[in-house]
Amino acid sequence: MSKIQKPKIISLVGLTASGKSAIGIQLAQQFNGEIISCDSRQIYKGLDIGTAKVTKEEQKLVPHHLLDVVEAGGEFNVFDFQKLAYKTIDDILRRGKLPILVGGTGLYSRSIVQGYSFERAATAGTPRYDVLQICLMPPKEYIRPLVQQRIDNRLKQGMIEETRELLEQGVSREWLKSLGLEYLWNVLYIEGNVTLDEYRKQLATKTMQYAKRQRTWFKKEKNAVYLTEPETFLQQCLERVDKFIKHC
Repeated sequence: MSKIQKPKIISLVGLTASGKSAIGIQLAQQFNGEIISCDSRQIYKGLDIGTAKVTKEEQKLVPHHLLDVVEAGGEFNVFDFQKLAYKTIDDILRRGKLPILVGGTGLYSRSIVQGYSFERAATAGTPRYDVLQICLMPPKEYIRPLVQQRIDNRLKQGMIEETRELLEQGVSREWLKSLGLEYLWNVLYIEGNVTLDEYRKQLATKTMQYAKRQRTWFKKEKNAVYLTEPETFLQQCLERVDKFIKHC
């Protein structure tokens, strides 16, 4: 008896500032795919600039899912993500398209890739899908200047003003601080606890520390493809996805 093949999906994960979103869009365009955001903060409405959420223009290029699902200040966890992601992936598959998980929240992606069973204390269960997981792992020397540049760009785009608006809408300071990184430091700056120069330096340092934690997490992924040379990321992703979906 022939073995029943599981549906194929892609998981594109990796370090912050490694270019996941842009590559994900190009993969979706090339392979008739749709993107499922795998980011624990982009799930919230109104957290756009600070989370580097894809723009409305980018969302028009290919369908994006699991963005702006929950009101800012609401509760959402990996169990909620898994339920929504399974439903979304299955819908994409039914329409004959390729589901592509894209994001840097390792626990969220792993809940799908390994098929976490939350009835058994979130242990790995039986994966529902045949997954090609690609991890973008550029060297820290490559990421560091991009992190600082991204902070400055977001400031110009109005990241702090975005946080002020959330506060004015009634989103609690403590909830925003609990998100860490940009929103923590945005609130500290708004409160007058740090200068803008201190803000820029501290946020860059904390972001690099976060990238280090991501690197540690993703190194433990099972059967993942690790890419380390940024100049070849796109080409390698295209080649590996093409081979994966053509292989029966």
